[in-house]
Amino acid sequence: MSNICILTKKKKISKNKVSHSNKKNKTFNKSNFHKFSLWVCNFFLKIRISSKSIKILKKCIF
Repeated sequence: MSNICILTKKKKISKNKVSHSNKKNKTFNKSNFHKFSLWVCNFFLKIRISSKSIKILKKCIF
């Protein structure tokens, strides 16, 4: 599975890990993903979305 959220288009972020001697190494920060199930047309649809998207969905639906 890809690490891109369907709703918010969030993906992993590249950043620099800086040492004491100021050497910079590339690292990646992954998004916070969860499995979420939605009720759509008489069946549950399981999707993998970020926690920010879950907050948005809960705010709109409930």
